[in-house]
Amino acid sequence: MSRAQTMRPQGELARQIPAFALVGLAGFCVDSLVTYGLAHGLGVAPALARPPAVLVAMIGNFLLNRAFTFDAARTPLLSGFARYALVSALATLVNYAVYLAALALAPRLGIAVTPAMLPLFVAIGVAAAMAPSFVGFRAFAFKK
Repeated sequence: MSRAQTMRPQGELARQIPAFALVGLAGFCVDSLVTYGLAHGLGVAPALARPPAVLVAMIGNFLLNRAFTFDAARTPLLSGFARYALVSALATLVNYAVYLAALALAPRLGIAVTPAMLPLFVAIGVAAAMAPSFVGFRAFAFKK
């Protein structure tokens, strides 16, 4: 029996939430750096710089969440990734819609849309998708 199976549900949740937050922070850093790098370094439009960054962060987060957050190392890798990708796709719709809304609203609020500001807009999108992502990953992608 794994450690997660022997833990009470409240104890498991108490461990998973901070682990999920730390993995999410790592994913946010990757997402922001790739978005910034594409926009600043290659001149890609901010709206187009984000999707490849999200994909890179999603793959890394899957591996980290599988290993540390949800203790799912015994679940099949490919089917687990497929379920994770489905939940991620839905969460990404929320994340990206909020990111685009932030890009559109920023000039109206007197905030310049520059590559240096993109991590702020990424953070707003990530924050909006955090709770639905956790619930979906826990209940579906990494369900034991």
